[in-house]
Amino acid sequence: MKRRFTRTRILEILIGIAAGAVVILLVGIGSGVLTLPSSSPPSVTVDAAQWNILQGTTRGGFGWFGPSTINITDKDGLPIEVASGGTFSLSLSLSNLDSSNHTLFSVEASSPFRTVSTVPTLPRTVPSGEDDWSFTVTLAAPTVSTNTAFTVVLTVNALG
Repeated sequence: MKRRFTRTRILEILIGIAAGAVVILLVGIGSGVLTLPSSSPPSVTVDAAQWNILQGTTRGGFGWFGPSTINITDKDGLPIEVASGGTFSLSLSLSNLDSSNHTLFSVEASSPFRTVSTVPTLPRTVPSGEDDWSFTVTLAAPTVSTNTAFTVVLTVNALG
């Protein structure tokens, strides 16, 4: 004799299967086996910055603005965390060690970063003997799909 399922019985079976699936999902999420997608967008972390200064030398053989490479790390306010594709700013102080005025023409960030603006705007002349002349560069971070850390490399052009 064949057993026939009524519509009510089929509906009860389907509801039981659905309830069991929900319980399995909740147990998986609660135990950490399954995770829900993060609601926060991915971020870019700038964990270091390297400033390369293209410059001439004084009569004494020193760079007009001191060393040609300056590294910024955690002791200098890094890391900086910014949303994917967002903007952030870095500042640098320079001293003109030469007996002549020298001009900073531009600041460029290496890929995947992009220079947005500088304050003050460049080009700008730094007078001879100027001590601690500061400027700020606003940069656009790359667009990333997962949290990513970078070192940003900036080139300051004082040669023209």
